[in-house]
Amino acid sequence: MRKIIVFEHLSLDGVIQAPSDKTEDPSNGFTHGGWTTSFQHTEIGQVIRKWMQEDCSLLLGRATYEQWSSYWPLHADIWPVADHAMKYVATRHTPPILWQPTTYLNQPTSELELLKQQNGPPLHVWGSSELVHALYQADLIDELRLIHYPVIVGSGKRLFPGNGMTPLTWNVTKRHTFDNGVLIACYERDRN
Repeated sequence: MRKIIVFEHLSLDGVIQAPSDKTEDPSNGFTHGGWTTSFQHTEIGQVIRKWMQEDCSLLLGRATYEQWSSYWPLHADIWPVADHAMKYVATRHTPPILWQPTTYLNQPTSELELLKQQNGPPLHVWGSSELVHALYQADLIDELRLIHYPVIVGSGKRLFPGNGMTPLTWNVTKRHTFDNGVLIACYERDRN
């Protein structure tokens, strides 16, 4: 059975929008992009690079896929796994395929329930806030890997918006703390 693992940079107030760069996701007038840059740390980068070396398929929302398809193929030396991995893209449309290999999921919840039953590598979700909300509501997330930053952003897309979210229990499996206040925590879904 395949697992769905969500990776997110997270502020204290739950914001996940545009953590790395001002131009990353300016949707809805968001002007605080790049809020993680002052917390960069060699050891944090080592943890993230280790995650990037794991065998996986990528599960992405359409906007993340479109952004990544113009960047990662040109930087395959940094993240070769992503370039070769199957990309599953949740979308209501069927735009042209920009990055091979790619499969579009027009009914992501039901299609992912079937994909999870198959053999194959885990499905890694990076960013893709709307997709993460849908996965959470359908209780399809098996693991969360969250990088918590000691900053309150004040506005922006949140990991979990709170409106009508179903309470789900998680177990902490790993923790890393850093001298700059960043905490990396890994959680597995408690299905007991």
